[in-house]
Amino acid sequence: MRVSFVEMFNHCKKVFLACDIPYGCADDGAGVVTWSEFVGLPGMHVLQREIPNMHPPGMESVNLLQESEGLLHFDGGKQSAIILGKLMADYALSQAETRETVRVHMENTTRSHLLAQPANYIASRNRGCLINYKTRDGLPMWILSTPEIAYPVFAEGTKAEEMVQHSLTAELGQYETTSLMSDDFWLVCTTKTNLITSCIRNLRQEAKYGTFQLTESAKLKAIFERNFNNGLEVNDQLWQELDDIGRQTLVSATEESRQRGAGEMGP
Repeated sequence: MRVSFVEMFNHCKKVFLACDIPYGCADDGAGVVTWSEFVGLPGMHVLQREIPNMHPPGMESVNLLQESEGLLHFDGGKQSAIILGKLMADYALSQAETRETVRVHMENTTRSHLLAQPANYIASRNRGCLINYKTRDGLPMWILSTPEIAYPVFAEGTKAEEMVQHSLTAELGQYETTSLMSDDFWLVCTTKTNLITSCIRNLRQEAKYGTFQLTESAKLKAIFERNFNNGLEVNDQLWQELDDIGRQTLVSATEESRQRGAGEMGP
């Protein structure tokens, strides 16, 4: 079955609403999953896996643990990074109005390739972005995005981490990646977009020798354009399973309306 971008977005939004995620966060979450699917990332699979981590309070479940030397350390309250990634991107952008570089360390959350969407969102706001987390295999994953490059770049492996650290630590601050846990992620938002663009060029040169895995911006761009123009081929079973969850939104709304009575306004 093929679906359009809008159909995928509406389908995913119903799932978030069924999990009692507020409308604004539901829109953001649906945007993350839909964009991810259209660039070839497993958005719906991650959504299904992280449904147990969907908690209604959204940003209210996040606690600022510490702020020092431009680093903001948060506890995510076990909330899904599908929600927190976009929330932290918005937060970082607001802080970047008065700072050159904002560094966010989020712990007690989830992590996946879907964090590429918040990175892409930050780049669309004329800022550079770095996101770092550990993969399920324990390998360091870096997502780099700048306004100069249409889509994010993924760099996975120890050599990639060494290069990013060497290229960017002095200018953008120290990254405590050695102590990064499997339920943490780093997000850096900066006006120094040229530094990240230069780092991407260096990664491209080194990747030719096969020392780490690099997923190129051009690949994501080509996949997105193909899927957007022709429709996205989806797994019918997974689509139906998420549809069953999303229909709970309609059931809840019907029950609530019945309890209030036709035409009665809520508090």
